[in-house]
Amino acid sequence: MNNKIVFGQYINTNSWIHRLDPRTKLVTLFLMMIGVFLISNLYVLLGCLVFFFVVVLTSKIPLIKFLQSFKTIVMLIVFTTLFQIIFNRNGNIIEVKGYLLSFDFTLTWINLAISIVILLIYFLLMRYIKKGKGIIFLIVFFVIMFLQYKLTFGPVIVSSYNIAVFDVGLKTSLLVLLRIVNLLTLSGLLTFTTKSTDLNNGIEGIFAPFKFMRKGISILAMMISIALRFIPTLINESTKILRAQASRGVDFEDGRLKDKIFQIVSLLVPMFVISYKKAEDLANAMEARGYIPGEERSRINVLKYKLGDLFTYVFLIIFLTVIIFFKIKGVI
Repeated sequence: MNNKIVFGQYINTNSWIHRLDPRTKLVTLFLMMIGVFLISNLYVLLGCLVFFFVVVLTSKIPLIKFLQSFKTIVMLIVFTTLFQIIFNRNGNIIEVKGYLLSFDFTLTWINLAISIVILLIYFLLMRYIKKGKGIIFLIVFFVIMFLQYKLTFGPVIVSSYNIAVFDVGLKTSLLVLLRIVNLLTLSGLLTFTTKSTDLNNGIEGIFAPFKFMRKGISILAMMISIALRFIPTLINESTKILRAQASRGVDFEDGRLKDKIFQIVSLLVPMFVISYKKAEDLANAMEARGYIPGEERSRINVLKYKLGDLFTYVFLIIFLTVIIFFKIKGVI
């Protein structure tokens, strides 16, 4: 089993983004996210996405590696988009070349029986298919919907319903899609170009003026840093456990639901043991090195703003000013 989860991984390409101060990256990420949520124009959001991907290319991060971070939520994005298109019935039905995008579906006993057979074949073949299960599921779904649209004869009609694409629903779905992709691109830029220790120092640096709560902030920053650092570590450990269990005859892909539940327990128990063991080792190592929560600590690399950080803040101010101005004018 290959580890395909890339969230939390740091790739050092020594680009201009890598050399930015972590405080600059965190502030830019937060304010850019606010700007993305303020935009309601599809073309502007698409332009922002293009700009963010240009920034990704300048960071020298392999584009394939960057796109892999989207794989874990592709199905969620597709489901959210389809949900908005199907169930948001505000506005007018979209018309394309004189034809309304409105479809009447009829579920009869005949196409119901055919759909059940297709689903049975699908579930039987899934145990032999290792890749592309999500795409195959979408194909099966659209085939079943096509049968209800075209194969409408039968002795008894089970159900009839209509699906129409409304302009407001389509616009809302595209807005949600572009916003999610923009946010994922921004967060990916942060995690790929910033070490977990730098994130910790950046969070502490941002909240340094709040001296009355500095102790809590330093502890919070350390917790976030440790959590981000151990995400890929725990994923690697889970991969080793899965391989060890598979070598002993445990099949996590097939089997009944009851069997899968017991198989998952065989994964969770050692994962909890390993997590507690690593937490104990980390606590002992931190204590041996004299770490005291909330106390002042010296650092090898002291955070200092550079010229690149200044240009980034200037661009960020211009970006937000333009968005707020056109938002007030009702343009975006």
